[in-house]
Amino acid sequence: MMEVDRVLRPGGYWVLSGPPINWKVNYKPWQRPKEELEEEQRNIEEVAKKLCWEKKSEKAEIAIWQKTTDSESCRSRQDDSSVEFCAASDPDDVWNTKNLLCEIADSVADK
Repeated sequence: MMEVDRVLRPGGYWVLSGPPINWKVNYKPWQRPKEELEEEQRNIEEVAKKLCWEKKSEKAEIAIWQKTTDSESCRSRQDDSSVEFCAASDPDDVWNTKNLLCEIADSVADK
């Protein structure tokens, strides 16, 4: 989701379709424990909140979040320092660019 956040323009939308969305209705047809699906959705909601995305809609198996237009301000007010974000960059220069966190992991792995 952090990579989606990196390429998503301020004000842009992220749509998730399928499990675990609407797990309360679909856990039996999906043949998965409802507790597992509930935990998955809770984790998604938690990360979306840390990314400063606002949930706009959830109907059937589709949920839609919108990235705030001022994510940096939102993130600076959060208490969770365990989440690392890439430095803000030009929103037009995100394609064919490695995620900063991936570059750090790659350089550590090479040593």
